[in-house]
Amino acid sequence: MLKVQDLVVHYGEASALRGVSLHVERGQTVSLIGSNGAGKSTLVKALLGMQPVTSGSISFLGDDITAASATERPRLGIALVPEGRRLFKEMTVLDNLKLGLHDKAAKARSGGDIDFVFDMFPVLGKRRKQIAGTMSGGEQQMVALGRALVSKPELLILDEPSLGLAPIVVEEVFATIRRVTAEGMTVLLAEQNMQQALSLSAYGYVIADGAVVLSGTGDELLASESVREAYLGGA
Repeated sequence: MLKVQDLVVHYGEASALRGVSLHVERGQTVSLIGSNGAGKSTLVKALLGMQPVTSGSISFLGDDITAASATERPRLGIALVPEGRRLFKEMTVLDNLKLGLHDKAAKARSGGDIDFVFDMFPVLGKRRKQIAGTMSGGEQQMVALGRALVSKPELLILDEPSLGLAPIVVEEVFATIRRVTAEGMTVLLAEQNMQQALSLSAYGYVIADGAVVLSGTGDELLASESVREAYLGGA
């Protein structure tokens, strides 16, 4: 479904990604793990068309989208749950979810259906009129996930969903992600929390200093001492 080949990205003269290659097959959950500043969010921005690519290619559903604009990619069926959730906190849960349908192609894919999100996350159905900013961190992450899911995307990308959250809220967030992946959604998860991310992933890539340094199944990487010690500080 998604194929990234030898991707290079620069910020000015500084190299941010150095020949990154990865694959995500339909129905898989794939993790991109590494420490803060390793290059995960830069790769996410490149996939979304938010960061220019110096060289290399990005293919989605068999088409080269390397030069596609940031506005085109959601229309193709790529949805993002951004780092920090970026909700409109003064708006209701329902109004935040509706924002996921602002694109005509997204609305056409989903038929404008929002109720399935309430079926997946009953707490959101009960609180659809609640102001999003008054909800807990875990509940806000559900809203951010729901906003992406209402477009019925082909590929869901999550950027650092646990960043800055208390451990108990992190558990809640990953329980929510597990619920989504159990439905067969194709997911690319960029995350510092190695244990949580790899435990639900079919495959994973370890990124350090803008390059993929290890890859393997989730179980293989979880068992790798080199992953823990060299790249994630024993996390």
